[in-house]
Amino acid sequence: MRELRNQPAVRQNMYTCHEISEQEHSLWLGSLVGNARVRVFALLLESSVIGVVSLSAINLQHKTADWAFYLDTTLQGKGLGSQVEARMLDYAFGEAGLEKLNCEVLAFNTPVIALHQKFGFTIEGTRHAQIERDGQRLDVVLLGITRGQWHERREALAPLLARLARQA
Repeated sequence: MRELRNQPAVRQNMYTCHEISEQEHSLWLGSLVGNARVRVFALLLESSVIGVVSLSAINLQHKTADWAFYLDTTLQGKGLGSQVEARMLDYAFGEAGLEKLNCEVLAFNTPVIALHQKFGFTIEGTRHAQIERDGQRLDVVLLGITRGQWHERREALAPLLARLARQA
């Protein structure tokens, strides 16, 4: 997981872009134990970790959460991001019982914003100059989708989802 997170093309799209040390990674892993507000999943392909998906800020009362994911950069552009997105939306609005899923994307990361929109997320706003990284202030785009929006969009994506399922 740490090796994937430290890939330069992954780091550049994160709020913090420094290399994660073993100690920092270990502390992060420790913070997950017993934390009901976070769920982290390692994505496996033939027993190798190829990505990470997380639900965070889980609010059981309001049935909301934030989500994020990243993939091994050598596997990007092969439809895996779409598979991850569809499966996480099914999980979030199925087994996890959520009604609303949110995400935040650095504004310059337009391919990921477009991916989320393809799956039914709508842009809910922009936090201008929200984070500071490398001496620059960066905007963050806020996106969200409801259970109803996903089910509606899922029907429209049925041919794509069937093709992705055959590839899996």
